[in-house]
Amino acid sequence: MQCYQYLAAITAVSNAIDNLPGTRHKMPHSVVANWMEENGIEAEDILLVSGSKIRTIVMDLIEQNQPQMPHAA
Repeated sequence: MQCYQYLAAITAVSNAIDNLPGTRHKMPHSVVANWMEENGIEAEDILLVSGSKIRTIVMDLIEQNQPQMPHAA
């Protein structure tokens, strides 16, 4: 049963990533699973929140991991 829950969580996160502006192609589930692991996203936590909350979590993590560019003067 845990396999199905883990797959459902990966699919939910993958869908959230795919729906972000600028996403050109679907990421493999293995890449999404590794990204979730690296960022401490637990499958159990994802299954308990709404789709909009998942998008918020994903967007926040992506924004935190982007390099900071200095503002042009």
